[in-house]
Amino acid sequence: MKVNIMKIGVDYNELKEIEKKILKGIKLQNSFTNPKTIAAFDIAYTEKNYYCVAIVLDLETGKELEKKEVIGEEIIPYSPNMATFREGPVILQTYRSLEIKPDILIVKGMGAINPKRVGLASYVGVLSNKACIGVGKELLYGQLEEENIIFNNEKKGIAIRAKEFANPVYVSPGHGIDLQTSIEIIKKLVDPNYKLPLPLHLAHKYVNKLKEDSKKN
Repeated sequence: MKVNIMKIGVDYNELKEIEKKILKGIKLQNSFTNPKTIAAFDIAYTEKNYYCVAIVLDLETGKELEKKEVIGEEIIPYSPNMATFREGPVILQTYRSLEIKPDILIVKGMGAINPKRVGLASYVGVLSNKACIGVGKELLYGQLEEENIIFNNEKKGIAIRAKEFANPVYVSPGHGIDLQTSIEIIKKLVDPNYKLPLPLHLAHKYVNKLKEDSKKN
């Protein structure tokens, strides 16, 4: 599915049509075999600019293979209801600039938990045609039953803690990957020193540095 969101701006009717197409395209089955690489993305903002960093890691060793930085002007003003359309196009642009095309993507946001609104991981997964996992710092939809995220009476995700008594992150598949595989991969990437899984932690650290360095120039 190809959508040139970068040129749409804030045409809400058109964005709703895109959202419907993405919802129809979501598949929560594994689209890969024997994945070797994984990439995480994080975004920061200053006034009207965005800063996005992608980190590609070797899935087995955790070795950093590539880092990509992208800076530009935001295309949609901040709104909680439009966060996916604000951040999704930026992540896709950064993904397409990578020399190493990773097998699996991770974004800081929700997956396919709410069927009426596209989560960031579903948006990025469907439009990149890549497996994508959402890792959220807040639980926006559903309820927790122990560590399980229950939505519409089904288990849709899981809360994972890097260490005992730490605040959890909320993991859900976005597209091209099933729930169990999403959980296994994120648990493999958990580092007890950080709240976020390692690739997301690195992307977060680098994007904040990029943002601060840009302020100095």
